[in-house]
Amino acid sequence: MKKLYNLLFVLSVPFILVLYSYSDGSPGGKTGSMGDNGATCTGCHTGSAQAQGNWIETNIPDAGFIAGETYTITAKGTHEGVVKFGFELTAEDAFGNKKGTFTITESTRTKLCNANKAVTHTANGNVPTGNANSWSMDWTAPDPAPDLIKFYAAFNAGNGDGTTSNDVVFQTELTVPQFFTNIADNYLEENTSFYPNPTTGPVTIEAPMGSNLQIIDMNGRVILNSTISKSKTNINLNHLDRGIYIMQHSYQGGLSNDKIILN
Repeated sequence: MKKLYNLLFVLSVPFILVLYSYSDGSPGGKTGSMGDNGATCTGCHTGSAQAQGNWIETNIPDAGFIAGETYTITAKGTHEGVVKFGFELTAEDAFGNKKGTFTITESTRTKLCNANKAVTHTANGNVPTGNANSWSMDWTAPDPAPDLIKFYAAFNAGNGDGTTSNDVVFQTELTVPQFFTNIADNYLEENTSFYPNPTTGPVTIEAPMGSNLQIIDMNGRVILNSTISKSKTNINLNHLDRGIYIMQHSYQGGLSNDKIILN
């Protein structure tokens, strides 16, 4: 009987190691993406992945991402009765190639995985608040960039019973286009300027009369929306929070986006 107990213990050790090692993050390649061959957490947890919508949020404008620019990506999930909640998120082009660069912004709760091409939770980051958990990170778009980027994420909602059974796996994805310029955009770029940049508040804008100006914060919210009525316009932004904003001009089908820094 002693030999049987020893054998059972030896057989159980790999199972225990798998359970507790993954509480500190995904091993990588488990987002359900094309590049990950559709693999999710179901490789270690029972059941099939349940599709979810709107579990990935970004501050990328509806018009699309700009090559070389950095954006905030948030993965979030909810499940009643969850005790441990983990995730993995990645970004790919339409052919399953990993794209862009992830930067960790919550170092105690998230970390890079899968050769730095994905982000996952840490042991400190798998504890939900109530029935929900969320994780944020920065992603810098590649330059040159593909026509679109697909963000994929898989989530594991664990019930905390110490086994892989009765856990629930979720999978979600989000597609965002690249922002493209055209001839009208080029005309607008050549005939639009603003200064100083950075600024403490006052800004002088030179743009075609009749063009539309929007100032957008990094969460995609429109702070100012105005029509340019003269070739040189003075505005003051000192009522806004310090940070980076997008100056977006549109005119006769053209669109230009430029960063302005408010110190």
